[in-house]
Amino acid sequence: MLGVFRQYNGDSLYLAAFAASMGLLYYREKTKGRQHHSQTGQKAVTALALALLFVFNGLAYRILGKFNDASTYYRFFWMLPVLFGIAYPLTQAFAAGEKKKMAAAFVILAVCLAFGKNFFFANKDYWHLPQNQYGLDANTIMISDAIMDDWEQAGQPSAQSPVAAFDMFLEYQVRTYEPRIQWGISRKAYLYQAQHGYDYKKYARQQSVIAAVNEGRKEDRKVLRHCLDKIGINYLAIRTEFDMDGYLAEISVLPIAHSVSYTLYKVK
Repeated sequence: MLGVFRQYNGDSLYLAAFAASMGLLYYREKTKGRQHHSQTGQKAVTALALALLFVFNGLAYRILGKFNDASTYYRFFWMLPVLFGIAYPLTQAFAAGEKKKMAAAFVILAVCLAFGKNFFFANKDYWHLPQNQYGLDANTIMISDAIMDDWEQAGQPSAQSPVAAFDMFLEYQVRTYEPRIQWGISRKAYLYQAQHGYDYKKYARQQSVIAAVNEGRKEDRKVLRHCLDKIGINYLAIRTEFDMDGYLAEISVLPIAHSVSYTLYKVK
């Protein structure tokens, strides 16, 4: 579960900002000295305690994993209460027009958020306007842009989208940057292959493509070409270090662009 937290900025100070926000909320309601406001503060603390009991622990993560892909969906259980909890005190201060409290809340939350992952303009490593405002790997942007540029230059109908096959790293990132690109390898196929290896009993066509793009395997060319045609893949992005140019050229899959670490191939 700790790995999931880190993957989705859980190791940043979001959780610290959440704790600070809950503390500000509790202090504000308690100092008003009214019974119903005091109860509001108690409810907030109770809600936090319940969250720790039922969400923020390894047992909840394992139980959820029995019913779905916990590494994908578990983040929503902690992201939603955390983000809304952070937003509430700051929004409340603005709405009430309390300048001192508004400034204090803003400073506390800004400091917590700024020292997190490479998501904000300021973080613990540097202070500047990022050249890559998306916070994505340069390969992702270069490969995605090259695919869309080639697709549009080829005069393809705007109603259709290019189908591309990526390794696990690029596939995860491309869906964030360019949603118009369709996956040639399904997420389920990757998960199945990771668990069972190349048994080719299920997702056989996609596993053949996985072998090429994810590991640079040079297996039967005709089988790979058959799989590309059946799936309808238009592009392959493969790490340049795998040296696949000659292997792919014999089945009319030719390089058309390069990024820092990848070569983009077009299926002719």
